[in-house]
Amino acid sequence: MLRNILAAIAGYIAMAAVLFVLFSLLWVTLGPSRSFNPGSWEVSGGWALGSLVLGFAAAYIAGQVCAWVGHDARAATILIAMVIVLGVVRALMPVEMPVEPRPDDLSMMEATEGARHPVWFDWLNPLIGAVGAWFGSRKLRA
Repeated sequence: MLRNILAAIAGYIAMAAVLFVLFSLLWVTLGPSRSFNPGSWEVSGGWALGSLVLGFAAAYIAGQVCAWVGHDARAATILIAMVIVLGVVRALMPVEMPVEPRPDDLSMMEATEGARHPVWFDWLNPLIGAVGAWFGSRKLRA
């Protein structure tokens, strides 16, 4: 059981690392003007769509890492539960809206802190992550 828990944690860490790299590339590609709606902290449709695709890819890799470390379907189940529970907790957390208008030039960290996603995105994101982790873990177990 300990191996399965450690495999799920390894998968989650791998997902976080991959997300950091992929979102950094997305930020460099889109920049502030295409990542946000004009004059707003609300993310653009392109950013939201890109986030879902990259989130699926990162979760897929997390599922592969988890299956490789765990050698057991229960490890992937733990990872999927972590993704869903942490995603739902994030979706339920109240969001403070920035009071100042969004500047035209801002860093990726400032964008991360101020970005506002649509409500549907916050609820769809953990589901996309769970499906990606499931598919990733299935490939190595087949």
